[in-house]
Amino acid sequence: MNRFPILLPMFAILAYMPAANAYTTSLTVIASANAAYGSQSYDADSKVLDNINSPSSYAVDALYQVPSTSGSGGYVETYRSSAGGFVSPGVLKASASASATAYAANVASGSSKVMFGDNFRLVGPSGRNIDLTLTYLVSGALSGTAAASGSVQLSTGDRISFTENGYTPRSFSCSWVASCNGVATFPVPVNTLISLDAILEVGAGASSYFKPTLTESSANFGNTGLVYLGIADSRYQLQSGSGFSYAPVPLPAAIWTFATGLCAFGLSNLRKRVIG
Repeated sequence: MNRFPILLPMFAILAYMPAANAYTTSLTVIASANAAYGSQSYDADSKVLDNINSPSSYAVDALYQVPSTSGSGGYVETYRSSAGGFVSPGVLKASASASATAYAANVASGSSKVMFGDNFRLVGPSGRNIDLTLTYLVSGALSGTAAASGSVQLSTGDRISFTENGYTPRSFSCSWVASCNGVATFPVPVNTLISLDAILEVGAGASSYFKPTLTESSANFGNTGLVYLGIADSRYQLQSGSGFSYAPVPLPAAIWTFATGLCAFGLSNLRKRVIG
């Protein structure tokens, strides 16, 4: 008897199992200077990354300068733009900037979009739903013609999203909740695989057409978008596919005491290294 028809479905199941516990990250960054696409008066840089079980990080920039016709060797118009991003489970960072000199007739623009996908289980006594507190902590600022948006979505249908631009302040919305500020509590099933998808997107543009001064825009959300998951019932534990805990970890009081001591000794030139 040929056993291969029986074994093949088993191999297929085994091959699929690691993917169920994998996390994914995705990043798209674009920078362009001057709108005359495809001509010599155009510069652009872009990058798209899709990774499995590893963070994604990249930065791009673009620069175009219009030479002066006076023979002075200078430039009458300068366009600059940049975009960068970093993403890993629970952490999203995105930034973009653009500038154009006075009376610059075209545009510069930058955009960054970062995403991650993960899954988790709430492991504990069976046969019930428990409350899960989902937090989307957004830290960033806009200036000029810039905008930002993002969301965190669970496979249960629960969702938190936000939008912000130069005309309206940051505004959050949550499913099943009349209003929220980036924090909402939802009942979710225990001992069930739940997927989590998060996104942060920013963009900035600049054009100085008819304007006598430099035009600049920026969207700096590099400080960051953070996703937390909290369970009040101590009988349950959260197990994520990526191994990330999704729990905020406050700095101990001893850290602040130590920092105060350093200031007393006049160590004002200490530099803070940012990882990621």
